[in-house]
This record gives sequence, C-alpha cells and structure tokens, in this order.
Amino acid sequence: AAYLSLVANADTSISKTIALLNRIQGILAGFQPFEVAFKRLVAEQDISELIKDQELQHYGFMLQQSKAEANYLLEAELEELIAHLDIYGVGAWENLFDQLTSTASSDLNGEKKTLTELRNLAYDPDQEVRHQAYKAELSLYHGIDKSLARALNSIKGQVLYLTRRRGHTSPLDESLFSNWISRETLDAMIEAIIEKKDVFVRYYKAKGRYFGQDNLHWADMFAPIGKLPSGYSVEDSRELLVNSFAKLHPPIAEMMDHAYENNWIDFYPRENKVGGAFCANLAIIRQSRILSNFDGSFSSISTLAHELGHAYHGLRIEENAPLNRDYSMPVAETASMFNETHFMLEQIKACEDPEEKLGLLDSMLMNSSQTACDILSRFLFEQRVFERVENEDLRSEDLQKIMHEAQVEAYGDGLDKETLHPYMWACKGHYYSASYSFYNYPYAFGDLFSSALYDKAQSGGAEFMAKYDEMLTATTVSTAEETGVLVGLDLTDKQTWLTSMESFEPYVAEFEKLIPTDR
Repeated sequence: AAYLSLVANADTSISKTIALLNRIQGILAGFQPFEVAFKRLVAEQDISELIKDQELQHYGFMLQQSKAEANYLLEAELEELIAHLDIYGVGAWENLFDQLTSTASSDLNGEKKTLTELRNLAYDPDQEVRHQAYKAELSLYHGIDKSLARALNSIKGQVLYLTRRRGHTSPLDESLFSNWISRETLDAMIEAIIEKKDVFVRYYKAKGRYFGQDNLHWADMFAPIGKLPSGYSVEDSRELLVNSFAKLHPPIAEMMDHAYENNWIDFYPRENKVGGAFCANLAIIRQSRILSNFDGSFSSISTLAHELGHAYHGLRIEENAPLNRDYSMPVAETASMFNETHFMLEQIKACEDPEEKLGLLDSMLMNSSQTACDILSRFLFEQRVFERVENEDLRSEDLQKIMHEAQVEAYGDGLDKETLHPYMWACKGHYYSASYSFYNYPYAFGDLFSSALYDKAQSGGAEFMAKYDEMLTATTVSTAEETGVLVGLDLTDKQTWLTSMESFEPYVAEFEKLIPTDR
C-alpha cells in the first residue's frame, strides 16, 4: 500500500495504480473486526503479567493503550453497523463538502476562478489583486454556504452523539485520548497562547503599518514583503541544508546528505504529479521517501528542511518493534518544525541585506502566528459549535458569527475587525471530518514544542541533542507528557508554553525595526 500510494502521488495518470491501491485499502479495511477483537481480548488481560513475556516487553505501552481503547468500543454488531452507515451518512456529507468546494467558482475580472485559485491569490505581490480575490472568495460562499452549514451540523451532531455513546464526555476528550495528551497540557498551552498572543498582534500591526493600515487587512495577511533569496539549484539546497545542521547535530546533517546521495527525494514538479510536499517513512527498508515541488525558491529549501525532519524522525523510530512505529498527531510535527526553525533562524542570523532579512522574518512570523492565532480561532470555533449543535440548528449566519467572534478573540486588534473571514468554516476540510475532531491544536503543539526544544538545544549542545534523539525514539511508546519529561520539559506547566511564546518576541522586535514608522 505504501509503495502504490507513492507511485500514485508521483503520477496520478496511472489508473492501474489507483485501482490496485483501492483494492489493497479495501482488503486492509477488512482487518478492522480483527483489530476490535484484539482490543477486547487485551482488555481482559493483566498487562503487567503479559509483559513479563520477553517477546511482549516492548509492547507494554501499545497493550495498555489497546486495553484503554477497548473501554470505548460499542458492541461488535453496532460498530460494524456504524462503519457501514458512515458511508452513506457522515461520509456522504464529507463528500458533499469536497464536491461543493472543488466545483464552486466566482468571477474575478471577467474570469471564473475556483476557490483554490482565489485563496492562492492571497500570496500575490499585487495588493489590488489580493483584495479583489478576497472579495470574490467571500462572494463565492453565498452559493454553497447553506449546504455546507447543513453538512457541518450533521457531522458534528453525529460525532457528539457517538462520542458520548462510547463513553467519552466530549469530542475534545476523545481527541485528547486518541492523541495521548492530557487536558491539563492542552489547557496550559491554550492559556499561554491567549496570554501571550500580543507578541503576534504586534507583528500583524507592524505588517499593517507596512501597507499604511492601523490594523492589518485580512487580505494582506499573507502578502509577501521584503524579498527572499531565490535561484537555488538542488545541489545548492543540499549544501545549504547539510552545512546548516552539521554543527547543530551531525546525525541530522549526515542523514540529509544520505537522502540526497541515495535519491530519496523526488524534487521537481511535472505533469500528473501531485502538488505540495510530504515525507513517507518506510521503516521496513530503513529509509524514507520525500515528494517535493522544488522551484529554486527559498521556501522550497525550507520545505525540504521540514520534510527531512520527518525523515529524521523516521530514522529514530525505525529500530522500534514493528507495532511501535506510529506516533500521535501532536508530536508528528516535532522534528519537522525543529528542522524548519533551525534552518530559518540560521539564515536570518547570517543575512546582512535589510530587505532579505525583512522577507525572512516575515516568512517565519507568518507561519508561527498562524499556528498560534489562526489555530486558536479554529479551536474556539469548533469548541463552541459542539456546545451549541446539540440543541440548535446552526445556520450559515450563526456559523459566521461564531467564527467572527473567535477570530476577534484570537487576533485581537492585530487585524482589522471589519475585514475578517467569517467563512473560514466553509473552506477548511478539517471541520468536516467525522474521524478527527479538533484537527487544529496539534499544529500549535508541534510548533511551540519544537520552539521549546530548539531553545534548549542552543544552551544544551551535544548533550541535549542526544536527549532529543532519545525523545524522538520514545514518541511512539509514550504520552506527550512523557516525551516532554525526557528533555526536561513539563508540558502540564503553563510556564513551559509561555516561555515558548516569548521566544518569538526578539524576532518580532527586529521585524518592527525594519518597518519604517512613517510608512
């Protein structure tokens, strides 16, 4: 399945690959009853006795998790019925979201533009184009918002009912349980983001000043400013990345060089190749594969640093026992964000051109402000929808109001309150997943946790990086809190997250200095 998935992404025109992949996925789905039966069997066992067996000692954490998961299973017949009904129920609502958002279009200067095309124009260097695209995007939702509101109500309503029926107190508690993270840790992180979000409010206000605004217009949030270096070759990227990590942690640099040398990376865009980038860990052959769409830009190299972080995480867990190679969503972005942070800060420190430094700082702060402010708004929105959907039929107007209020809270006066985006619930597929509620806070966790790790790496040197490796290896057999302990971080302590948020302050201050006060 892994091989076919990689081939399908590399060339979407090979219909035979897709057919074979669908066939294998169907076969794998047939194993679900056996997985349920296994969990029920484990639930009847004394785990402390089981792991006395030398062959099972490595699986203590997995067995404990399976036993805990069994407590939230319904009767086998009901689980099977739900799985089949989902195809025509929430699965159909999810498909409706995909269909509506992929086929809807809006007029922009006499041309029909899809939702994706309009949203991509948020990065256009021309301010007039950005603002026109923003208005056209909001107009586009008028034709599909009522249907999307119905889909969202139906999905969230079913999730809420089944979550409670299975024994969880709420969808959020179910999400935390599945992600091996405690409510205490989540609350500490969210409270820290709320308390320190003014760091990013300052960034938004400074960027607004660049465009002559008191508060940044939503349409200018992703606008490129300054300039970023470009014109890199693949070999340039190799040299830049390997050299950047050689001093910090030689094993990372060595793995990067090995990935380039042994053709782990599919670099260039081409017809029928999917967009974006991803990394697939292939533990069975002790390798990874990375798909990118390298175009010689600085962001292309930053993306490679990110994906090679995933590859390094894979390297650290490949020696784990076969059933101990899956990690939870909150820690999934740890190594990748750690890599991206180090690479970006190294370039900022070395940069002497004010315009390039402005571009680099903007790129870094744009991403980190999103994982704080945007994620906070999405978290607050979803929390409030679940609170109300049980007793209300939430119309599009209701959802727009909930989203607007969440954005005002999250962005403060950094953004112009009259130009927010009340339809963000209508373009984010994560809200329409019945399998993963609160597909938002793990991103903030990954960014802030990696920032805390990076701060420790600066003072701890090689000794800390050895602990970092140990921590990555343990992510598949530990809770989030246990992984934190391995590197000296108490993730239940709000101060840990406050310190991480505060680490961005010097870069915001530097960004502010590069924006003329009279602009």
